[in-house]
Amino acid sequence: MTKTTALFTQLELATERLIEAIALPETQIHRDATIQRFEFTFELAWKLMHAILADNGIEVYGPKNTFREAARLQLIDNVEIWFTFLEARNLTTHTYKEDNAKYVYRKAKEFSQLLPEFIEKARSSTIIETSNSAS
Repeated sequence: MTKTTALFTQLELATERLIEAIALPETQIHRDATIQRFEFTFELAWKLMHAILADNGIEVYGPKNTFREAARLQLIDNVEIWFTFLEARNLTTHTYKEDNAKYVYRKAKEFSQLLPEFIEKARSSTIIETSNSAS
């Protein structure tokens, strides 16, 4: 299994878990759990973008440059929205502040709505090994 395939598989599972968390009624403990799921799902998403870029011979450093190049390859449509997700991810260390926690939770919901489109574009832009592939 390639690094890209592993990240892709992990992102699909993490996305399901994030969407599952968001579907539950909002309570403080639920919001905290959703923020945690957002955190690791976001990390997987940008690392998958980075891996796809590397597979295409494009070397970039950091999430912002990764998002710019991913947009150039049409993996994502709106770089600015991904910058706001990065900002929200960076705020997760400060979710003890109620305003930050509410903001990150809102961004997690928004992020979960964009993930299926990104996953589909990632799937079609690269060769993803599956367990159903012929040997």
